[in-house]
Amino acid sequence: MSATSTMNRKHVILFVDDEVHILASMRRLFRRESYEILTASSAAEGLDLLRDRPVSVIVSDQRMPEMGGVEFLHNSLERSPHSVRIILTGHADIEAAVQAINEGEVYRYVAKPWGDEELKGIIRAAAQRFELEESNRNLTAQLQDKNAELEAFNSLLEKRVEERTHELRVAYDENLQLTETLRLKVKELEGRDRITQHLLTVHSLQDTLDLVLRVISDTFEMDRAVIYLLGQDGLTAAAAVGVSTSEIESTPAQRQAFTESVDRREPVNVTDPQDPSIPPFAVIPIVGDTDVLGLIEVDRSRRGVPLHDTDLQALASFAPQVAIALNDSQIQDDYASWQGQLDSALKRAEEVDPLNDI
Repeated sequence: MSATSTMNRKHVILFVDDEVHILASMRRLFRRESYEILTASSAAEGLDLLRDRPVSVIVSDQRMPEMGGVEFLHNSLERSPHSVRIILTGHADIEAAVQAINEGEVYRYVAKPWGDEELKGIIRAAAQRFELEESNRNLTAQLQDKNAELEAFNSLLEKRVEERTHELRVAYDENLQLTETLRLKVKELEGRDRITQHLLTVHSLQDTLDLVLRVISDTFEMDRAVIYLLGQDGLTAAAAVGVSTSEIESTPAQRQAFTESVDRREPVNVTDPQDPSIPPFAVIPIVGDTDVLGLIEVDRSRRGVPLHDTDLQALASFAPQVAIALNDSQIQDDYASWQGQLDSALKRAEEVDPLNDI
């Protein structure tokens, strides 16, 4: 399946819950969305549905008779290994859900009770994650095919080397160029896979942003890379490679590129051979479900080497991973806030417990 067809597919979402009225509410909630909705009132029924059709996102309740949600999602791996898995859980079961996330079997949990718009956004993000991972798998398969074609081509060249020396030289030059392109593509895919594996476990937002910048800098040989986050006070440098965040001062050309990228929600490539005071740089927007969350700025200022359109397209493929990291960070903050409130409530309960005076 090509990347284009993946983006245009109609996602199948499977909801598994032993409470029939919750399944009915899920159907009502997503009836206007462009998804195909499947429901199962037991884990066994859910596994049967996975036998016959591909499913993009699986959403399961944790508290179910016979088989809990974590166990069901683990068992679903064999029949639908590429599905994005979400678990619905009460506060008492959050620890089990976090463990499943860290073990790589669950994408994230949703604490009960949830808001309708919150759940819609989570399902949308999960579908986008499925598209991203499937696109990576397709690109890897295409790369393997290209390598096989390249090996066959090299074998043919060796057989004809004595007879067609000039033709071989031309083909050999083209082969070197293709090999370099493939090498860069492999580095890009390896970098994206490295970030994806990192996102499957719980990390701080700062650790994730630093990793993304290291991967970008290593893959594209950047002199400088910065991630800005967009908040109420504007853009703030959250992480940087090649420069300290405290030393960052944007130029008029950069501010203009930032504004243009946020407004258009598209990468902006800046290069002006006529003005050496403006080093070549590029800006890539980090777009969430609805809003621009921030920007990635990269440059090769010390070498004065401009970025090509192919570089820009490859760099843009890292932005969705940063958006996922920001989304996951918000979830972790919400969990930490809830845990602190619970600890305070338990402490107050102990202070007023009459048994403490006995």
